[in-house]
Amino acid sequence: MLRRRSFWIAAAAVAYTAFAALRASGGHGPAWLALLGLPALLALGLRWVERPPRGEDRIEPAARRAAAVCLTGAAMLAASRSGPAGLALIALGNLGAAAAAMAALVGLARIAGLGGLLEPPPSTRRLDAAAFASLFWTVAVALPAVSAVAPERAADLDPLLVHYATSAASLGSLTVTLVAIARVRIARRLELGVADRVEAALLLTATALAVGLAAAFVGVAPPESILPVTSAVAAVCVAFCTVAADAAQVSRALRGTLAVATLATPPALLAVYAVHQAPRGDLGLRGAPQSSVGVAVFGACALCALAGLAAPVLARRFAPEGARWLGAFDAATRAAMNPEPEAALEAALSALREASDAGVAGQAPPALYLLSPPEQVTVDRAGYKHTEPAEVPARLIELAQLEPERVLRVEAAEAVEVRRPEVRPLLAWLAERDVGVVALVNDAEGPIGALAIPRARRASPMTLEEVSGLRAVADRLGAVIAVSAMLSGSRGREVAARREAEERAREVSRLERAVAQGAGRFRAIAALLARPARAAAYSPAARAALEQLERLGVAGGPVTLLTAPGIDAVAWGAVVHLTSPRAGGPLAIVDGAAPVPEGFAQARGAAPARGEAAAIEGSAGAPSALALWRDPDSSPIEAARGGTLLVLDAQALPSEVQSYLGAALPDDVGLVVAVPQTVDALAATGQLSERLADRLGDRAVALPSLSSRAEDLRALALDHLARIGVRLRGRPFGLDLRALQAVLDHPWPGNDAEMGAVLLRAALVAKGDVIGEKDLAAIGFAPPPEPASGADSARGEARRARRRRADPRG
Repeated sequence: MLRRRSFWIAAAAVAYTAFAALRASGGHGPAWLALLGLPALLALGLRWVERPPRGEDRIEPAARRAAAVCLTGAAMLAASRSGPAGLALIALGNLGAAAAAMAALVGLARIAGLGGLLEPPPSTRRLDAAAFASLFWTVAVALPAVSAVAPERAADLDPLLVHYATSAASLGSLTVTLVAIARVRIARRLELGVADRVEAALLLTATALAVGLAAAFVGVAPPESILPVTSAVAAVCVAFCTVAADAAQVSRALRGTLAVATLATPPALLAVYAVHQAPRGDLGLRGAPQSSVGVAVFGACALCALAGLAAPVLARRFAPEGARWLGAFDAATRAAMNPEPEAALEAALSALREASDAGVAGQAPPALYLLSPPEQVTVDRAGYKHTEPAEVPARLIELAQLEPERVLRVEAAEAVEVRRPEVRPLLAWLAERDVGVVALVNDAEGPIGALAIPRARRASPMTLEEVSGLRAVADRLGAVIAVSAMLSGSRGREVAARREAEERAREVSRLERAVAQGAGRFRAIAALLARPARAAAYSPAARAALEQLERLGVAGGPVTLLTAPGIDAVAWGAVVHLTSPRAGGPLAIVDGAAPVPEGFAQARGAAPARGEAAAIEGSAGAPSALALWRDPDSSPIEAARGGTLLVLDAQALPSEVQSYLGAALPDDVGLVVAVPQTVDALAATGQLSERLADRLGDRAVALPSLSSRAEDLRALALDHLARIGVRLRGRPFGLDLRALQAVLDHPWPGNDAEMGAVLLRAALVAKGDVIGEKDLAAIGFAPPPEPASGADSARGEARRARRRRADPRG
């Protein structure tokens, strides 16, 4: 950043020159405007010099200081010309022109490149050109200064020497500037940014020199007056080129300036020539009216206006390679804006192909190399995309990453292949594919590919403007590829998700079938267990008990079975389970009165498992019973998840197990307990914990004994014998009438257990398939004798009534 003190020094020098011009003009004329306006313009110019560069451009501080000095010198020259042409003002003007010219040469030697493979040669950084130009300007400044300060010593000096010295210094510094610019252009023509700046400086300097010489030739002003201005203008143009924030902007400004100068300079000079020659009558139009001069000037102005309109068209012709690649890069960038990634990629490559020499036989088209998967994408002349496997050298990606704009040019690699051997294999790879430039294609994560443009018949190196255009295409293609990858990844994820969903649906269907099969298996097992309760339920007592159990089962709450000794409570508990909402779940059976084997959980005939009906024996006296009930692997509660837990003789369980069962039973487990007395009676005597009693409530059903089921005895006996006969002999047993009469007359105090045991023993001693009275007598079973009178008579009458209910025909 230029210091504020530097501005005040520069402003003071300009103000001093303007004040000298104002004093020489007697306080009149344009010197006032120079005194007031030039410092303000100088401040704006110095602020412009300090603008930060754009993109990857770099500007050295020495170049900024030189540009500031150049602007100061040009302002001093302009201030000196605002007064009369005196020796002092000529000396100050020449001093300003000298400062501008030498500062421009210093800035030219301090142009910074963008880095990469190329490095500036040391010869281009020497200040010999500025020193050589100072020799010309020393004489041009010293002669008028000495003549102004000591006129008596310069009395014999011819006044024309001052003009000759000024003209010679201007032409000499312009020549030195052109030679210095040409030298830098030749030495650094491959450096991006530098080549653009130097090319612009050369053409602008040459244009300024041509315009100045033409103006002097046609007599617009004397050479000693116009050539220093030409030198200062050329110096300002060089300074502008060295410190412009964007080198590509310098190229565009150069083309516009050349176009305007080419079209507008001839008519402007002709108009000036007409104006100067008209007063002397040298136009060749003897006797022509004076108004013809105005017509000539008006025509020249009209031609200049038309030149300004036509300048953009001509400016494009001044672009490198006839603006062919610039237009192709712009077209490719616009084509890549297509919302469809595949279409955008094809359109961009097609636009690049149209600008290349791919139509020539043997020429390779522009190609996009992708890194993952390694493949090459091209577009043929018909616009169809082709993809084939291809790999890009990793070293090529690394070098392109370090190049300006991440663009590797073949001419830059060829310039350093002697001192950088690692570049040679890459050059061979590029030459094999006729690639002239490679632009790295990046996404948010890093390099994803490379865009290769063919070398074709291109003669001039690529400019920074072209490289920036190619960078824009590569960035856009990177966005397109990223979007395509995202869409492809999204599509892949969608396909994978759909496949996973289908697999999960199949798994769900399989599990549903398994659950359905398991539920059917559970129902079949429960139905098998409930068969004894439903097989012979004709009596009012049995029907009433079944209806009440089914109603409580549908309600889903805990159910208490009041059982007499020998009644099969499992069958009646299975009825509750089958009518409950959890009928598809397991039926886990726990016998609270059975001894506990090691491990607590034991199945009757099969290992207990969650999800299957099992008989689990528990002990009232086991010290570790509560821990086993809490064990997630062996707990009967876990085995009954989703189904029903049937606890036989619940009052025989340890009190802590009863409390835990009443408190910890989950909602998805139904509870059925079988006890010999009512819940209140057991709780009152301490046999049942209060927590379990509260859980059971008053939903109790008294199971009917065989003595109250006279209508069911015949069917029950035949059902027992049928199953016993099939098990023992493969065919069912029967009962003769006298044996059936004995069965009906027996009170069966042992209920189901007693009947089953008696009939099994009779079947074992029977000789045939029909069990008779003798078979029953053989096992010690005989009906009680008929009572004679009194209470015995009443009991006999009860037996006879039971017979009638069992068999109305008897």
